[in-house]
Amino acid sequence: MKFYRFFRRLRVYIFEGNLLKLKKEDGYELVEHPGACAIIIHFKDKNDENDEKICLVKQFRKAVKKFLWEIPAGKIDKEDTNLIETIKREAFEETGITIDEKNIKYLGYIYTTPAFSNEVIHIFYYFLESLDNISLKQIDFQEINEIKFFSINEIKKMILNHEITDTKTLSAFTFASINNLIKL
Repeated sequence: MKFYRFFRRLRVYIFEGNLLKLKKEDGYELVEHPGACAIIIHFKDKNDENDEKICLVKQFRKAVKKFLWEIPAGKIDKEDTNLIETIKREAFEETGITIDEKNIKYLGYIYTTPAFSNEVIHIFYYFLESLDNISLKQIDFQEINEIKFFSINEIKKMILNHEITDTKTLSAFTFASINNLIKL
């Protein structure tokens, strides 16, 4: 014999902003988020296989009042028809790098803070064949403070020294490492 328990859902929206909605549901305060995409941009010099670099962007994050080094990322817009469209747009806006779909790989997704938010971030990996043709013209340097390629050893040190503390970035490095795309 199976027993089913049915709950009556009481949902009230407390706040609706441009990006987020805050609702109260069954006594819990929950944040609704449209979702996001993030990407590891990995470059290996063809002349030196040991010269591996990862692109990070430095952004001021108001909630923690700090500049953080992160992989490029951004929210899924209503107009986006698929996740590839989102990540191509965000990578170009934040780094000036045009993503070629043939070198992109979907790694998985994470829930950032499932205790109070439904935010999901889809994580991608991109192998960048050349540093040529990077356009910095469209980058909003009020949002992005700095763009830099770091060696794998620098990334390791930054993680150990708590210079990289962003969860999507740390999760992305874990996905890439497990998939043997980078060696941390």
